[in-house]
Amino acid sequence: MAENIKKDTKSFYAYVKGKAKVGRNIGPLIGDKNEVVDSAEGMSQEFNKFFSSVFTKETSEEVAEADWVYKDNDNGLRDIEITEKIVSEKLARLRDDKAAGSDDLLPRFLNAIKQEIVCSLVILFRKVLSEEAVPVDWKKANVVPIFKGAREVLQRIIDL
Repeated sequence: MAENIKKDTKSFYAYVKGKAKVGRNIGPLIGDKNEVVDSAEGMSQEFNKFFSSVFTKETSEEVAEADWVYKDNDNGLRDIEITEKIVSEKLARLRDDKAAGSDDLLPRFLNAIKQEIVCSLVILFRKVLSEEAVPVDWKKANVVPIFKGAREVLQRIIDL
């Protein structure tokens, strides 16, 4: 396993996870009114309330436009080259064993059709850069809390 760590990190981390003594269970949580919340739905709602409270509330029509940092005398972004080779290499780096994103497209599927979609993706990315406008769907985020374990959480709090 140690010899193949660079090629097969998944096996290594699966082994480490199996040996870890820390559980992956979240909760119970303490709600707004100091009540104990231990149901999956209730804890999900508590996380949702927290994450909603720390982000700006906007509708999809009111999403703020980001400042274009790399603007050069209104000539748009510069020094960014998008080629079929680059996009194809990025698609090839998708791991087939990963889950689908919010678009429900599996990496295995994207890898299988990459030769057919690479040209369209290049056109799309170049258009986004030239028009300096990102499609509204790209501005939406699906934020999912991931429990990192007590040690990591405590370390982050200490580092603050």
